[in-house]
Amino acid sequence: MVSMRSWCAGAVCVWSAGAALAALPQVGPVDPNFAAVDRVAQDYLGKYDLPGLTVVVAYGDRIIYAQGYGYADRASAVPTSPWLEYRLSSVSKALTATAVMKLVEQGKLTLDAPAWNYVGTGYGEQPRDNRLKQVTVRQLLTHTWGLDSKVSIDPSGSWLTDSSGKAVTACKDLLRVHLLTMVLNSTPGARYADNNLGFCWLGTIAEAVDGRPLEQQLTAMLGPEPLSNGRIRIGEPTPATISAAEPSYHDGAGAPEVAPIPGLYGAPAPASVPRPYGYFTPRGFGGSGGLVASAFTLTRWVQRLLGAREPALLKPATRAVMFSEQALADGTRFQGLGISVTRLAAPYLPTDLVTGATGSMFGTRTAWTSTPRRPGGPMLTVVALVNGSRAGSGSGAEDDILGELMTPLVLAVDSFPFYIVKPEIAGDRLLAAGSPTEAHYAELLFDWAEVHYSALFPVHGSSQRASGYRYRYYPSTDRYLGVRDGLVWLYQPGVSSDVNKVGTMVDFIPTAIRDSAATSP
Repeated sequence: MVSMRSWCAGAVCVWSAGAALAALPQVGPVDPNFAAVDRVAQDYLGKYDLPGLTVVVAYGDRIIYAQGYGYADRASAVPTSPWLEYRLSSVSKALTATAVMKLVEQGKLTLDAPAWNYVGTGYGEQPRDNRLKQVTVRQLLTHTWGLDSKVSIDPSGSWLTDSSGKAVTACKDLLRVHLLTMVLNSTPGARYADNNLGFCWLGTIAEAVDGRPLEQQLTAMLGPEPLSNGRIRIGEPTPATISAAEPSYHDGAGAPEVAPIPGLYGAPAPASVPRPYGYFTPRGFGGSGGLVASAFTLTRWVQRLLGAREPALLKPATRAVMFSEQALADGTRFQGLGISVTRLAAPYLPTDLVTGATGSMFGTRTAWTSTPRRPGGPMLTVVALVNGSRAGSGSGAEDDILGELMTPLVLAVDSFPFYIVKPEIAGDRLLAAGSPTEAHYAELLFDWAEVHYSALFPVHGSSQRASGYRYRYYPSTDRYLGVRDGLVWLYQPGVSSDVNKVGTMVDFIPTAIRDSAATSP
């Protein structure tokens, strides 16, 4: 958020439990059908002193509920919303896997081909451990390629020194240095071991084979849709470089500050920074954890990956391979290709696979779950994005977000059995009339209109309120641009006495956020 541009000292980013227990704003109107969802979300934020949470609920091809709870930035009391673009953390892996499977579908990649052949042949050197040349694309997708980050260095998101003594932080550069010097912890294919570097490798392969940056491939696959601008991108690390489309990222109470990665800050670099702003870099994670997208965009991606919404991201045969549980040599269960495919006990259906992913890094907690609520029925999808870490947590990996948030949210949706006939949520039902959130996005839209339609809206004074409208008047063109009840209105007294509806605020907010972010520092 813009308020973070000045700097976020540890005291600003860490709040007391008393502050967290105060009433938290919600972005949209209260829908009594989903009151149980609101209670689960508000209780989760209050219990763990987290700043903000966005939840989107979809059934089949429809988004049926969306709500933001709490703050995108606590210091300036900016409310969160489903349009803000969050760091996705390890949820990024499933998106990267989709890009890889698209290339497999196109015949440009082979799952059981050596992954080294797609990038390593360009290094001009041989790896220290020759077994790396046996690693397959499939093994990277299933975390069975031989690196165990619990016992060996996984440099993803951090930095290494290359042979010339230069600090490298980008994913593809970290990958090259580490592949040439590392020793595997196990023979490729022998056992499952979670790590990030494998998906950095997969993202690098996708870029080498396709010729475009990973973020461009994913954005092109998805494209804009109702409620979503379709943008997926790699995030930035510092308050000065983070997009205005993102929330602020808050560390847990009492969290230590750390020395930043070399080169992230200009001279003189600060001695210490909050962990979300220098302990790691999104570009260092690349396809393993560095992607950024809104909750709406992530939900549309999930719907189309599942084939619940057209056009599907993958052909049915490709999707079937991706969602098939892989037979792993050590007996590890429930691994698809870059995605979790799990059979769970109640309240989930043991007859059907539950798919999803979770992610965690300092200042961020993310998850999505898709589950059929009737055997073979349409998928209920819940997406949750948090812009904070729990007090006392490490990376947050030990937080049970599935048990503490996602399953309660699924049960909360179930408490209203007629959600299955709910229509796609209407744009004018996403912002509570007269709320601080409506006011915040009204100002964003006014500023955006003045930049992109300056001939119509050239100069303005401060925004005003009258008869339920928040508006700006432009004397040189004798026009009024306003919002009310989630709608955008235009009044041109020299042309007509009618106040004309231009559309819903939601029709313009995703584009305004995208364009505003493009012009931010």
